[in-house]
Amino acid sequence: MPDAKAWFVARRWLQFEGELRTNLLRIIAICVFYLIHLANYGSSQGWFVRLGLLQLEGNVDQAFHTAVTLLAVAWTMLAAGVHLALRNRLFPDWLPYATVATDVLLLTCVLYLGDGAASALCVGYFLAIALAALRFHLPLIWLATAASAVGYVCLLGIAKWPDRFAGGRALPQVPRYEQLTVLAALILTGVVLGQVVRRVRETFTRHFEARE
Repeated sequence: MPDAKAWFVARRWLQFEGELRTNLLRIIAICVFYLIHLANYGSSQGWFVRLGLLQLEGNVDQAFHTAVTLLAVAWTMLAAGVHLALRNRLFPDWLPYATVATDVLLLTCVLYLGDGAASALCVGYFLAIALAALRFHLPLIWLATAASAVGYVCLLGIAKWPDRFAGGRALPQVPRYEQLTVLAALILTGVVLGQVVRRVRETFTRHFEARE
């Protein structure tokens, strides 16, 4: 079996297993971040005494909570659909690309509803790139990196021109050095994880050649 074909077969298995793990981690991430949001919302509604340790702001309104909840439900339904497809051994080539793009899109929507590029939830872009690496396919890492960078730039544009893109709702702006730092970190994260996938492929190729 030629090296290219052997790697293709191995990569498809790695992609399938990686998609399973990614979907599980996707559900966990949704639950964790939504619980943090729920704690903050509960504090704003007086459900419990604000915990000084968590430093909850307690300024989440009903409209924001409803929008975030709907997005979390939609994200969870996506994960459920992916789980159902994988359980029935349905794994088309386009599925990982669709899930990566949807993850970044939904994350950008959540950030748009909140503080935009100034939100701490921007770390989710790095998670999206890291999850793409679990499929061991370089184009997926490129897509996740490019989509994350574009999503972040879109948030910066919305903050800069709120009348044009946000209906006049002003989003917090971040300093230019912070913008460049985040963009550079996103790109470098994609590069580093891409190198990891390349190393895995090289190791597999050497092992396959040694067996022959």
